[in-house]
Amino acid sequence: MSQGKLAKFQVGAVKFLAVGIVAGLLLGLLLGPYLSAALFTTPAAHSANYVDKIKSRGKLIVGTSADWPPFEYIDKNGQYAGIDVEIAKRIAQKLGVQLEIKDMKFAALIEALKKGDIDMILADMTPTAEREKEVDFSLPYYFGKGYAVVTLKTSDIKSEQDLYGKKIGVQLGTIQEEWALSNLQGKAAEIKSYDRVYPEMVMVLKRGDIDAIIVGDKIGEALAIKDSDLKVATYVGVPTIGGAVAVPQGAEDLKYVVNSVIEELINS
Repeated sequence: MSQGKLAKFQVGAVKFLAVGIVAGLLLGLLLGPYLSAALFTTPAAHSANYVDKIKSRGKLIVGTSADWPPFEYIDKNGQYAGIDVEIAKRIAQKLGVQLEIKDMKFAALIEALKKGDIDMILADMTPTAEREKEVDFSLPYYFGKGYAVVTLKTSDIKSEQDLYGKKIGVQLGTIQEEWALSNLQGKAAEIKSYDRVYPEMVMVLKRGDIDAIIVGDKIGEALAIKDSDLKVATYVGVPTIGGAVAVPQGAEDLKYVVNSVIEELINS
């Protein structure tokens, strides 16, 4: 990617976080420098079972947890919005079907997919070894720089060590919860898990019940832009693969369609 194009994407990404413009700019910024065309090789063969089922139904059912801006949230008009919602719309369009979004707790998404209640998960879900025992993942559509520690602007937290002895909030079932339990257990005064980031975790943070929340980097940055009382105090963890689309195990035909949409978004 040229420097000029990269700069254009950077400006676009900032605007997206501030006012919610086209998700493709952020996708291009985050993926362009990292992914090669080799990742998008067409599989030699794939079954058609899942795609045919969706097309016969005439509807793609996507599970999400709409409390994670800018990836998924409910806008001022009561509509689902965000990067993942835009990707879901593109996938439904590619399949030639309508889109139905089911909003639920993040921790309930994988079980819903396994039971067949939804066709896929679009919820900024990071592929992990544990999750890959239960579902398959598409190509990632962005890469993260770590986890954001969000605090009140008046907080003196500046590093991971400053979290020791503090009350920390995380979302149930997330990799941020896993990181906190692995790295802060016995060091933090308390690690509290919540079903929803927004408004639940933000409310208890602003109320003073906890000292910090740990969320995805882009989510933390978006929360700090949205709420002038908040800031990203620091980042913890290590850069990782960010979000990917989760599909049922063995759904190679559906994964192929999803990967082709991600490729189109990156190249657009």
